[in-house]
Amino acid sequence: MASISATILKHHKKQNGLWNVKIRISQKGKSVYVDTSITAKKEDLDTKLRLKKIFIDKYLGVELNRLRDCINALGIRVDSMSADQIKSMLIQKGETMDFFTFFEDYSKAFAGKPNTLIKRRSSVARLREFVGTDTLSPLEIKTRFLSDFQEFLKSPLRKDTVARGGRSNRTVVNILADIQIIFNMMRDRYNDEDTGEIRIPNDPFRKLIKVLPKKSINKNLTVNQIRAIRDLELEVEADIISRDLFMLSFYLCGVNAVDLMGNLTDENIVRFNYKRSKTSGSRSDEAFISVKVPNEAKNLVIKYAGYIQRRYKSSKSLNNRLSDSFTEIGKKLKIENLTFYSARHSFATIARNECRFSKDDVAAALNHSSNTITDIYIAKDWSIIDDVQQGVLNLLRDNVTS
Repeated sequence: MASISATILKHHKKQNGLWNVKIRISQKGKSVYVDTSITAKKEDLDTKLRLKKIFIDKYLGVELNRLRDCINALGIRVDSMSADQIKSMLIQKGETMDFFTFFEDYSKAFAGKPNTLIKRRSSVARLREFVGTDTLSPLEIKTRFLSDFQEFLKSPLRKDTVARGGRSNRTVVNILADIQIIFNMMRDRYNDEDTGEIRIPNDPFRKLIKVLPKKSINKNLTVNQIRAIRDLELEVEADIISRDLFMLSFYLCGVNAVDLMGNLTDENIVRFNYKRSKTSGSRSDEAFISVKVPNEAKNLVIKYAGYIQRRYKSSKSLNNRLSDSFTEIGKKLKIENLTFYSARHSFATIARNECRFSKDDVAAALNHSSNTITDIYIAKDWSIIDDVQQGVLNLLRDNVTS
């Protein structure tokens, strides 16, 4: 049976003649120690250098009783635990659980993509605004709490007469998803199903009725609209760059701007090899893909390889410029909701609906993964992607009739 006691370590005597008092946890012949802020002097010890009972009762009696109650609550489960496991459980038991403190610790240790942490910081900031304080126990996060938070997120961003309106449903869903991820991490941290120590028993997200994201506005373009973008005469250099990168994305099977920014550095490449940044961390193949550089793209690769990295300090600044440019290009061509991402959507739609490639082949060209067992055994065949790419670009060439 585990035992709890207060003690000093004789050889830990300080130069000022004091000893730091420790709580000893003994189990199965092994002892581990928990530090305290209490100190003892020689007068507090008996002749065998053990803490006197009167000292223990005065300064440690309440804490020792609390720890013993924690162990007793485990019942027979404690018999299968080591001294180290009991120590870990007791330390957690006395630890104050705070959502915001936990998130700050998580942020310091975060080793994932910077944009993911930025997004989650923003979501937690919205939660802090809703709560109105700097502390939040996970036990306060109940289904009703989340429902009220969801309504808060849907309310106008500003309360004055020029309010911008509320956040989109998709933004609300994304914020709640970030909060749920952090909440579940807290449950993993504080709950121990093996020992039955469950400090966060509730799962408030299970019953939450979440808002439904509105269906995305169709971003697909016709072959003629793609040609119009390609052939559009522009005067502003930034708009010319945006148009060229749009076409380069289309030629390279809808590659994202962030991946052009991060990987297009060699003007002599025959194939554009890269790991898709959006999913590289969550896939066993690291989302690697190899896309042929077709004739249409060669001059653009030579022109922009290395140049976009010198011109734009980050993918965010590039995306901001692309957004501004396509607002203007959309107006010129009378194409509503035109964005850089339209190149990716359109490539996929044309490949499937016009060229009649299978959904699996289109998914491969877009660097999607179905994550099935079969995928693990099948070797990559880049020629399939080459065929999809060639089929789509054939429709774009003026001299090819369909």
